[in-house]
Amino acid sequence: MLLKVVPSKPGPGVLAAANALRISVADLDGKWKASQKARRTQDVRPLDVQLDRAWAVVESSLDRYTVLRPSNANRKRAAELHQQLFADGLGFLKLRYIEQHAESARRIDLIKEEGLREDLERLVGKEFVDELHAAHKAYGDALGITKAGEASVAAEPLLEPLRAVNRAISAYALQVLAFGGLDPANIAAARRALEPIDKFRAAATKRNAAGGATEASEGEGEDDVALPEDAPDPEAEVPELPG
Repeated sequence: MLLKVVPSKPGPGVLAAANALRISVADLDGKWKASQKARRTQDVRPLDVQLDRAWAVVESSLDRYTVLRPSNANRKRAAELHQQLFADGLGFLKLRYIEQHAESARRIDLIKEEGLREDLERLVGKEFVDELHAAHKAYGDALGITKAGEASVAAEPLLEPLRAVNRAISAYALQVLAFGGLDPANIAAARRALEPIDKFRAAATKRNAAGGATEASEGEGEDDVALPEDAPDPEAEVPELPG
């Protein structure tokens, strides 16, 4: 959607950032389609459900400490962990498979980098924290993200290409904002260029407001509600840039 509305006469910074974005999108697109084709023989929904349940248990286990007195040390620590891991709730469990794994991976990485596992095991239970990590790994393996499994030997890892797209979107947005600030005549084009970002945020808000954040996502079809109405089909070709 962003590539379809690149300003027709952008500055060199916008054009360079748009080109970098297109390259990263094309790379992810090719690898995602290969992954889709490779894993069609495997139903990942049970693994998706298990990961959803594992995260929901961790979230609810931390939340239960709110019944204790505010001065209680365990309540304070549980509240800190809950804020770090679930500041936006459990809405990420309703995302598409690849996006959900990326959000899960971000939290798993945070647990490791911030040394949160010991306190999580104490407050939630070691067995449940172990299951969370196991469910996350199994889910990533099945999707061909962390490794190519038996049913997806042709799948290429997708986590880093997805991160590359996210970085490219941020860099492109900064260049568009700078382009809009150079001349009042550029403002309308800049706003139109960034409108897809607002549309995706609105779609995500609508999805979360629909409720059922703790419900298990059943597959790709149900997650389509996260897309704006005018989003291109996932099988569509990556748009060319303005000449």
